[in-house]
Amino acid sequence: MGCGVYDYPASMCATEQKPTILIGRYEFEGPFDRPWDIAERKGVYAVLCLTDGLYELLDIGFSANLRASLLNHPDQDDWLDAFCGSLVAAVLYSDAMTDDEATLLIDSIERELSRNEF
Repeated sequence: MGCGVYDYPASMCATEQKPTILIGRYEFEGPFDRPWDIAERKGVYAVLCLTDGLYELLDIGFSANLRASLLNHPDQDDWLDAFCGSLVAAVLYSDAMTDDEATLLIDSIERELSRNEF
């Protein structure tokens, strides 16, 4: 079981296996509050703000090294300025994903979430 951004309270995200969260229609691992829990692998990251039990997507992107990208991201100050609770990240590992595939996935998520905003 996963939980979705804007859809479920944080308490519903815990699983007996690895934690997951639905972002759009994609299941990401996490959310993680410690960067060292994220592997140095290729994939898509989502930076989330957890406030009052709900997640808000702050940023989404693609990287060849997810942990390093999150630790050294140039938008960290923006994330902290928007900080409204606990700052966490979720990841979708995909060692075979191309830049074009990542762009399509990210665009799909952004379109889906923009339709769900009130």
